[in-house]
Amino acid sequence: HAKFREFLFSENFIGIHSPKLIGGSSEGGASVFKLEYNGQPACLAQSPQLYKQMSICGGFGRVFEVGPVFRAEKSNTHRHLCEFIGLDAEMEIKEHYFEVCDIIDGLFVAIFKHLNENCQKELETINRQYPFEPLKYLEKTLKLTYEEGIKMLKEFNSPIYY
Repeated sequence: HAKFREFLFSENFIGIHSPKLIGGSSEGGASVFKLEYNGQPACLAQSPQLYKQMSICGGFGRVFEVGPVFRAEKSNTHRHLCEFIGLDAEMEIKEHYFEVCDIIDGLFVAIFKHLNENCQKELETINRQYPFEPLKYLEKTLKLTYEEGIKMLKEFNSPIYY
């Protein structure tokens, strides 16, 4: 998560810390850990989403949080995570959704580059148990407009409906 923070700070994001003990469910669809706090019903936060959106509405523009998330969802798997560290980011869009695409693109490239340059030993260890092909990515992700995508489909006689 250090690379996540570092990249977002470099893109003028502000780190926030939202409450983890709240008075009600923070997401409608997910199960919640309920408890009593000083004689009042409370629960553990399922997401910092509301607080990120409030920060954006309050004029911060770009915010992120690295922090615990609690989900009381039932599961029959041994890998289910009811508590994990979430990496959340939120930003206002000033003119076009490509602004968000550029941030996500830059974030993943920074993380992939860091892994390839600094984590070879760890990647080799994982590869011995779970073989994988080295990750390939572009320094700048290809972006197409809708019109360019349709033109390419037509040129290659794609059976997809357009």
